[in-house]
Amino acid sequence: MKRYVIRRLLQFLPVVIGATFIIFALVFAIPGDPIRALSGDRPLSDAVQETLRERYNLNDPLLIQYGKYMLGLLQGDFGTTFSGRPVNDIIVQRVPVSIRLAVSALVIQGVIGGLAGILAALRRQGFVDSLVQVSTTVLVAIPTLVLGMIGQVVFGLHLGWFPIAGIDQGWYSYILPGAMLASTSMALVARLLRTSLLENLRADYVRMATAKGLSRTRVVGRHALRNSLIPVVTFLGADLGTMLSGTVIIEGIFNLPGLGREVFRGIQQQEGTVVVGIVTLFVLVFVTLSLVIDLLYAYLDPRIRYD
Repeated sequence: MKRYVIRRLLQFLPVVIGATFIIFALVFAIPGDPIRALSGDRPLSDAVQETLRERYNLNDPLLIQYGKYMLGLLQGDFGTTFSGRPVNDIIVQRVPVSIRLAVSALVIQGVIGGLAGILAALRRQGFVDSLVQVSTTVLVAIPTLVLGMIGQVVFGLHLGWFPIAGIDQGWYSYILPGAMLASTSMALVARLLRTSLLENLRADYVRMATAKGLSRTRVVGRHALRNSLIPVVTFLGADLGTMLSGTVIIEGIFNLPGLGREVFRGIQQQEGTVVVGIVTLFVLVFVTLSLVIDLLYAYLDPRIRYD
């Protein structure tokens, strides 16, 4: 186990370097001059523009800029915006909103998607199974942007069940955007758990447990469901990291002041340091969650061992 953890930790470095370099290169390739965009309608003097370019290393080649950025990142510095504000401050201020949104979506997709998958497997080829398969197909087919707008209009404006924008009502403000963010993943969780549970219900060890006289509830809950959760837990762990990076659309629709909206604003204003800094944080979260999920395998299935 220790050797496995060490190997996975060593994989952090190439993943982070590769991801940040790709993002950095893409931001570097965006046409336009960020210094001129910063000045707006009142252009800065040539001397001031040159000073700013030197300060933010804009005159250096791509590899030199990237190397200086990574040196700062190793010291915990995610960079500074052109207005002089540290990106660390932006992350600290905005990350609670994105975390609440991602956690809300994760709980919704885990609970509703899990229950739907279990009921569909236990009622195979019945009405519930057909309903789950049809509804999940519809959710997967509709883009998150369209579904988010529909949910905002129907459940927010017409029915008035949930707030349509902002975070003024605490956790209640995250229910509707969280459900919209979790819609596609919730459908995938239901289908994944249904397929996995059906496969395990036909396994020999489940038949043996049934032959021993164990109750249906114990056979399903203690034996079949536990092993069926392995692919679901893998998906949920990876999806949590994906949600943090995929909140740009939902945060824009529901006007949530999170990291996703800061990334969008950074792209618009050509604040490359903001974009790279926040995306780097997403990468670190994703890789960490992947490691944690892999270590949970041994608990969910004792047959799994790490050499």
